Amino acid sequence: MVIKYKILLCLLTHHRIDKLTRLVKSVEGIVSDDSIIIEPVIVVNTLNDEYYQEVLDAKFPFKVIRTESNGKPGKGKNSCRKLFLDSDSDFVTQIDGDDWLYPTFARSMAQHILHYPNLDVVGLHPLDIVDFNQRGGHHFEVGEYWGCVWGVSLCKRALHGPGEAHWVNEPHPANYDRVLLQSKLSAKEMMDEDIPNGEDHLYSVQLLALHQQRKIRYFISMCSDLYISDGTMKDNIQSEYPFGPHVQTMKDSMLTYVSAERSSQEELPVIFNPLLLTQEQKAVYIKDSYYWDKI
Repeated sequence: MVIKYKILLCLLTHHRIDKLTRLVKSVEGIVSDDSIIIEPVIVVNTLNDEYYQEVLDAKFPFKVIRTESNGKPGKGKNSCRKLFLDSDSDFVTQIDGDDWLYPTFARSMAQHILHYPNLDVVGLHPLDIVDFNQRGGHHFEVGEYWGCVWGVSLCKRALHGPGEAHWVNEPHPANYDRVLLQSKLSAKEMMDEDIPNGEDHLYSVQLLALHQQRKIRYFISMCSDLYISDGTMKDNIQSEYPFGPHVQTMKDSMLTYVSAERSSQEELPVIFNPLLLTQEQKAVYIKDSYYWDKI
């Protein structure tokens, strides 16, 4: 008998129906896996009544739910966790409306869950991204932008293990990972709803603290065949609240959860599943799908 795991896939949108259209199309293109049931839901978290109506008028093939918004990202992301906690799903994945998925999403998630059925969090590191400039990994042009993807699973072994995180002393620290899968045990931990930028980075540290306390099992995955981040958005919610003024607030909060001496996510166990896409296959998919929002 095949054990099936259900993932509530929350497509969280604040504005930009064009980007949401691309995300929805990528979900429709996910290759099925016998052990995974995907239940997509569009979560509209916005103060803009007209945008909510625009989403309804688009008649996407997935259920649409509007949740209460305070104009900041943490509240919208927590609303996805609350929907999950009230559902019959085993796991939740929350995707921002301006990002999108690889067709291998379900198959790659199945690899993770079947090998580690007791996992509570999967954080993806590093990320495939389309951006204004060349980032890490293999580079290729996507119109006026750069696609940056990873073709192998990797780990800087010299850095791996408990220690001080890069964010402790860096003036403008980047996220270490992007949380892509949570169990109900870990989703009970809610994100800061008041900080306007840096909520994802802070939340990863909240989850790290729970892992250190042996309350949850938090894994980092090097499997970059799940998801693509769009770094080309000039009008995303974070642009309303530039990161700089909120860095110290984020750091001060982080240090209420972990000590500086043991603040690094490098101590987390790492998953090295074989990638289901080569960097060349990723490039073909991204060059095609990036512009789906223009169709």
